[in-house]
Amino acid sequence: MIKHVHVDVCDSTQDLLKEQTTVSGETLLVSTNRQTKGRGRGVNVWEELPGTLCFSLSIEPHSVMSFTALEMSLLVARFFEFEGCIIGLKWPNDLWDSRGLKCGGILVQGSGSRLYAGIGINLFSNHKDFGGVYLESFEFDKKSWSYRISEYILAHRYSQTEALIKDWEIRCPHMGKDVTITEGNEILHGTFMGLGQHGEAVLRTEGGIKNIFNGTLRII
Repeated sequence: MIKHVHVDVCDSTQDLLKEQTTVSGETLLVSTNRQTKGRGRGVNVWEELPGTLCFSLSIEPHSVMSFTALEMSLLVARFFEFEGCIIGLKWPNDLWDSRGLKCGGILVQGSGSRLYAGIGINLFSNHKDFGGVYLESFEFDKKSWSYRISEYILAHRYSQTEALIKDWEIRCPHMGKDVTITEGNEILHGTFMGLGQHGEAVLRTEGGIKNIFNGTLRII
């Protein structure tokens, strides 16, 4: 059973979730009508738009912990497929809309058996650089949408990593395409071949196969 805390405004649902989680084994969901200091990977921030949905959920890690964020993004994509929308998955943790624009992202933090999945999704967007799951704006209740997605995630967790990899890769729009992956000052060019055994990007380069564990991917 999910314990759901919904607030009107907060700095970060991730931070509030950590503050609220006190009972071991309790599944807690924190959602908000407006998040003022949402975070992305690294130093990135999550920009709040009119159609943005932000929430955080306490979860157990996948059996291979490094796949947990990939699993969360896959399950969010599957939820919207059930709703009739096609979502693409961009390595390592971005969601793409039908036009090839970023419409969401996943941030998993924590350690051991207690992890916190922060999920940001643009249900719709009028921003030139960011997409939305739906093409048209509509009235929506952020509390109920957060609960429905979280309930779906918990009910459809993957027990087999091989099945997770297969389902992730068939939803990845840059499979087999030329990409660059930037990590710090290093830029690698190659063809994206899929996920490795730890969830890393497998890149075929002129110098051979490279396994890349962190970085920002761009399609050439």
